[in-house]
Amino acid sequence: MAINSKLAARLTSPLALLLFATLIAAGVAALAHHYLKKREETMRAELAASSRVKVTPKVHVVVPNADTEPGTVLNGARFVSRPVDDDLVYPDTLLAKDFPSAQGLRLARPVLRGRPVRMSDLQQPEVDDVAAVLPHGTRAMTIDIDNLNSIAQTLRPNHRVDIFLISRAPKSQHERQQGQDDKALEQASLFMQDMVVLATGREFQDVSNPALDPSRMARAGEVEGGADTGRERSFDSVTLLVKPQEAAKLMVGQRMGTFRVVLRGRNDRDALALRTLRARDLMPAAARGGRDAGIEFIVGGRGNLVARMDLLPSQIQALQAAGEQGRGGLPAPAPEAPAVQLPPVPVPAGVTEPVPSLRGGGF
Repeated sequence: MAINSKLAARLTSPLALLLFATLIAAGVAALAHHYLKKREETMRAELAASSRVKVTPKVHVVVPNADTEPGTVLNGARFVSRPVDDDLVYPDTLLAKDFPSAQGLRLARPVLRGRPVRMSDLQQPEVDDVAAVLPHGTRAMTIDIDNLNSIAQTLRPNHRVDIFLISRAPKSQHERQQGQDDKALEQASLFMQDMVVLATGREFQDVSNPALDPSRMARAGEVEGGADTGRERSFDSVTLLVKPQEAAKLMVGQRMGTFRVVLRGRNDRDALALRTLRARDLMPAAARGGRDAGIEFIVGGRGNLVARMDLLPSQIQALQAAGEQGRGGLPAPAPEAPAVQLPPVPVPAGVTEPVPSLRGGGF
């Protein structure tokens, strides 16, 4: 007991308690230091991630080195290249790599210093020598059109069109005998497709330069202060970019009928397969004539149509047979005029209605 009391006295002495408290404090401090160090590393990583600058690719665009006015010619002395973030460039911005193709063009509107030049800021190039813009192996051929055929004067160079030929089909022998109406012979055929419009009237365009898209440029007649302000935009002809064999086909087609031009969508290059459509295909069946319109009876003179019956030959034969059975098999009385002779055909069952006979041009 004396030993235990001495040990307890030592443990409860102020020095022992101070030492125990010091050990506990050191442990808590070590844990706090470890926690704060980990937290600091985590915060540093988060700050580094949030402050990291994203690398955006650059593209070189054409900009003027001074404020420019409309009509300024694009050249290396007034225009320079400037790197710009790719996500800040408009789709129609003139790139530095395309500048050689655009040299010599004029501005349609003012451009401030350092601002990228866009295709809509340029005037469409004027073509003085048409032969200079024809690709190798192609020809230019002009066809006459009207307001309806020019898509209400909205047709422009570099558009693509399909050409339909409206002509008259030749009459067959059967149609000549039936007296077929000439309007029923009108027909529309897909003559040529996916043809490039080189010019509308005298407005030509260089379609052989793929680097520039003239459809994005300002037309000279629509630019304030342009050289051709007030130009008459109506036209009565279009010039197509064709191959020699296509030119020959167009020449023959012009003698066969009239052309109707149909505009294609800008990105529509699909080939078409259409059969020729005749006017008779749009008429009701009763108005077409021919074998499916009934049975014609010709009596008396040559080619005089007396009556038409909407019955098949087999039905008419059945009706004749039923009429003879109703008379008890007696021979028919001699007609005053020769009756119409019907060809022998198979007799369908269930037909009992008699057929009236035609005599001497009367009923």
